[in-house]
Amino acid sequence: MLKPRNRHILITPDFIQNQQKQTGILLPEDYSETKSKYCSARVVDISPDVKVSVRGNSDILVDRAMIETIEHNGETNYMILENYVIAQIEDDI
Repeated sequence: MLKPRNRHILITPDFIQNQQKQTGILLPEDYSETKSKYCSARVVDISPDVKVSVRGNSDILVDRAMIETIEHNGETNYMILENYVIAQIEDDI
């Protein structure tokens, strides 16, 4: 696993989590889902120099276009620079 550095946050975007859930509904090949500018993501690891207050395993809202996809040693990793964290998502209790 990669260890983020230089103000980066290692994440699992919601569209990756949702890909693992197959609904069994057949869609046309040219179908594309309308995507919001922002998406939620689960924090996996944080660079030591990140100044935004997020913790591992918390949910955040990020700018979808700024997610970096990194292939390394056969694994796909996703990172985002701390500047593109829009909000932390908290559970309503």
